[in-house]
Amino acid sequence: MATYLHFAPAIALAVAIGSRTVGWRLTLAGAVFAVLPDADFALVTLGIDRYGGPYGHRGFTHSIGFALALGAFGALWAGPGRGRQLGAAAFLALCTLSHPWLDGLLDRGICNAWLWPLDDARICLDWRPVPMRGVPLFGMERLRRELIWIGIPLVVSSLAAVWLRWGWRRLRTAAPTMPARTVARGAKAFP
Repeated sequence: MATYLHFAPAIALAVAIGSRTVGWRLTLAGAVFAVLPDADFALVTLGIDRYGGPYGHRGFTHSIGFALALGAFGALWAGPGRGRQLGAAAFLALCTLSHPWLDGLLDRGICNAWLWPLDDARICLDWRPVPMRGVPLFGMERLRRELIWIGIPLVVSSLAAVWLRWGWRRLRTAAPTMPARTVARGAKAFP
């Protein structure tokens, strides 16, 4: 588990989309939803399921189905308006899905049950670049590695999205409009 930065993709996504579209309340909810999948540790601690079981760590809470269900639940909180609710559902589902994605990038730990409830098999990502083997669960070394492998790419990608939005907006407003040709009465517009 990326201990310190599971909330960061929600903030990066909100920055990339824009504050007019994603307000601070939805951003905060996204950050909470991004951390929520690790609540499965309570099920292991209480003895409800074993560590590698379907309800254990990185089980059903680390699945696409859980992210979609949580996104749909969060859409109810978004308020009236179909477009607003769909946008909130998509945002919150992506924030929730960022958690197993970050866990999947670590080079240690068990794999995620991505396809639960259809299949509770654990699936690992082929590319696991974040070096956490031999690093304690908490501490400065873990924070440093998370900042390098997770924090910096998120900042760069969200700032790139802001720059692209700014450029697109600028291009749209600066686009020359075609002047209307005035045609005298009785004359042909195209000779």
